Amino acid sequence: MSAWETIGAIAEVIGWVGLAVGLGCLLVVLLIRIADGRWLPTDAVIVDEAGGSIVRWFAEGEFHSRRLSADERHHVANPQEEPAFYREREPEHLRLHEPPAGRRVLRLLGLVFLALAVVAGVIGIIAMLVA
Repeated sequence: MSAWETIGAIAEVIGWVGLAVGLGCLLVVLLIRIADGRWLPTDAVIVDEAGGSIVRWFAEGEFHSRRLSADERHHVANPQEEPAFYREREPEHLRLHEPPAGRRVLRLLGLVFLALAVVAGVIGIIAMLVA
């Protein structure tokens, strides 16, 4: 077996593994997106009242509001304009923190593994033509 045949065989294995892992990661990202939906950024205003704090925000052409828990109010940095995230399908749901980064990490891993599979495929084709 020549060196080019060995390189071609290794590239093929790396390509198939990269393709499987990359597509698996992107499938998990798709399932998370379907289950959790998309969270869009907005600006929220905190209003302190006698009965507690209320957060108000504008989303999808309407104003929304809800009460804040004591823990949420404790973590508010700027009550005048707090960055927040609302669910695209249900704009009445609001998060005062950024959605978890797991989805972005998995998407990046999936794209990196797919790119690795493409590079390995190109190397495998070159090795096949040279050998």
